[in-house]
Amino acid sequence: MKSFALISLFASAAWAFTAPAGLSTACGAYMKALDSDSSLSSCTSAINSATSAFATGSSSSGDVNSALSTLCASSNPCSEASIRTALTKFYAACPQELTNGTAIPEVVQIYDVLYITYPLYKSMCSQDDSGNRCGAQSLGTPPAASSLYTGSQQTLAPNFDTLKSSNAAFLFLQPTLSKDKLCVSCTRSILTSYISFESDLAYAPGLASSILLSGQTALYQAIQSTCGASFLNGAVQAAGSLADGILGGSSGAASIRAGNGVGTIASLLSVAAVALAAGF
Repeated sequence: MKSFALISLFASAAWAFTAPAGLSTACGAYMKALDSDSSLSSCTSAINSATSAFATGSSSSGDVNSALSTLCASSNPCSEASIRTALTKFYAACPQELTNGTAIPEVVQIYDVLYITYPLYKSMCSQDDSGNRCGAQSLGTPPAASSLYTGSQQTLAPNFDTLKSSNAAFLFLQPTLSKDKLCVSCTRSILTSYISFESDLAYAPGLASSILLSGQTALYQAIQSTCGASFLNGAVQAAGSLADGILGGSSGAASIRAGNGVGTIASLLSVAAVALAAGF
């Protein structure tokens, strides 16, 4: 019987941030400050605790529904306001490092995992029409667990190529899915989580520049075509007029709004790089 387990890619891995070469003075200073700030510890602690049974090398066997119940019991372990402020400061300090043509991949990776933290949490904790958590549903086809990692056992890191190609940020939903698999309530909830977050805080460099979110436009278009224009009405209304920005991939830096607080790079990566891995 096929089961799906929450995998915290960093729950058992040693990871240390090393500033990549070529950072501007402002970006280097911000990255250092972000790496040493622990104000998002409640968020990281909640997810690490919930997913510890699924960590690489763990001797215990985890139940995904139990893990999600633990994770989703808190009304908001990952402060949206804190993440908004961190992203606002991030883009202000590192515009060149995040922009096509001059982007530094390692910086974009960190921006991406910080950006998806809140909508990914909302997506996993949303429920289908029967009250089942969307994070436990077999929505798409997850890649092999081993392909989600790169590096040695002592220094595991997320494989961003696999996370991108599998649409991991959207719980593995793919534009090619058939209507009976794509046009379900969890699909609506997942897309609504992201579009609603983007309407408050646009992905500053533009979605086409994102590693983890660049598949959103094709996924959105496929849903509109396969499920009908009314399927995502609520999400689009919540987002407002976003066709040329969020859904079209242009820069939305002017839409960023401020909040409060930032967090550490290592903790954010251990939290936001969460995926579903298939097991038998």
